Amino acid sequence: MTEGKRLKIRARDAEDIRTLSGLLQDSLAPLCDVAYLREEKRFVLVVNRFCWEMLPQELRERALSAPDTPEGQAEQDDVSFEDVDDLPTFHRVNTGLCFDKVKSVQTKGVDLKNKDEILNLLTVAAMPGYITLHFSGGAAIRLVVSQIRCHMDDISEPWPTLYQPRHGVDDETKEEDKSAGPNNKSSDATHAKNEHSEGARSPEEA
Repeated sequence: MTEGKRLKIRARDAEDIRTLSGLLQDSLAPLCDVAYLREEKRFVLVVNRFCWEMLPQELRERALSAPDTPEGQAEQDDVSFEDVDDLPTFHRVNTGLCFDKVKSVQTKGVDLKNKDEILNLLTVAAMPGYITLHFSGGAAIRLVVSQIRCHMDDISEPWPTLYQPRHGVDDETKEEDKSAGPNNKSSDATHAKNEHSEGARSPEEA
């Protein structure tokens, strides 16, 4: 499943999707890197993924409480200086996702034509006939599928960052009804810059 520090995962059932979801939590998904290839029945995206798998268990648990961002350091800043030995260093990586056997795509609170928008991925959930990507702000992309056929590949080397996504108890309560992934909690709103002021609407065909 790994090549060095790069992950390469195939998902073929709902349990695989739950594993995938935990690894993808808090990924940033620019809509300029999202596409539905209708003729190929394929939905693809490239995300900026936080490397949860590189954290020891105690740091994963800390994500539910205190922030790890050093005072004065912007939350999305990558490490750009040398003297960081006394600061916590985490990692992000560019990751490609491909969903096959996709018959159609539906959206809620997402305009796939708005290529300047960046979504914050919370969970990926699977149920018979559907795979749903849930984002902060109540946005979602639902894939209507004939089968679960997905693969995730890290496509760059991980790079250091000082920011670890954090979560609160209230966020956990809001997301507890979404059944994907062991780390199923909402990210801090400032992380993704993608709050949707228009509110929820019925799913729309992409």
